[in-house]
Amino acid sequence: MENGIHGYHPFVMLMYYIYIGSLAMYVTHPIFLVIGTLLIVAVNFTHDRGRTLRKWFPIYGAMIILIVVLNPFLVSRGTNILFYFRGKQVTLEALMYGIVMALSIVIILMLFLSFNHVLNGNKFLFIFSRILPRTAFLMMLAIRFVPLLKDRLDEINAVQRVRGLTMTDGPIRQRAKTGLVKIQILLTWSMEEAVQTADSMKVRGYGSGRKTSYMPYRMEGRDWGWLASMTGLFAIVIAGGSLGYGKILIYPELGTLHLFALDWVVLAAMTVLYSFPLLVEGREYIRWMRLT
Repeated sequence: MENGIHGYHPFVMLMYYIYIGSLAMYVTHPIFLVIGTLLIVAVNFTHDRGRTLRKWFPIYGAMIILIVVLNPFLVSRGTNILFYFRGKQVTLEALMYGIVMALSIVIILMLFLSFNHVLNGNKFLFIFSRILPRTAFLMMLAIRFVPLLKDRLDEINAVQRVRGLTMTDGPIRQRAKTGLVKIQILLTWSMEEAVQTADSMKVRGYGSGRKTSYMPYRMEGRDWGWLASMTGLFAIVIAGGSLGYGKILIYPELGTLHLFALDWVVLAAMTVLYSFPLLVEGREYIRWMRLT
């Protein structure tokens, strides 16, 4: 029996990630995106105290800085000129667009970290295996591909470091050779396991007929309640966004950051929707504290 957010029906959690991923690209107001980023960071901390997020934080931080810094120098659109760089205007609008784009991408990437933690392979296959067995299997492999390769590469680096083979010391030729050896080991390891997994699935008759689930999930009252609530909140944000609330005009001239009354309504709906895992885990924590 799973507790907290893991105890909810996989379809409810799938809809949560679809809603949040859609809003990350739909809402463009920087204040909304900053709040969304902080909430997704908090959601990841509830899963494993932020251990996975800390591994990826340097990459995400570098990506944000790269997008925010490079975009104004690559795009000259906008009317509010900050300064000129080699005869090319650097505008406030291009800077703001870089910030908005970076925050949207980071929210989606952190959402995938949470997705991998909550919707494991069994739950993902439970949702899609009956309608798209082969596609579901391929998507499951693709979703776990990046973190799996990173973990394996860390293990290979640890072993190679013990053997005295690193990519930080020695001549360039030697470091390049060490790097190629690591990639070769990584690919060989991954392909060998992929073949074993494919053979195992084939032997078990995956995709050959109607599939029964090892863990039968059933939609309960609380699942329907949360699903209806999230759908209602998502509809409020979409409706507000269609009227221009929760968004900011960037080109040709940057609009105001001021939040109007309906902006606050949309922001409140979005905040509650983002906070669904936090509310569930918070309630579980309070129950546990009362019992102890």
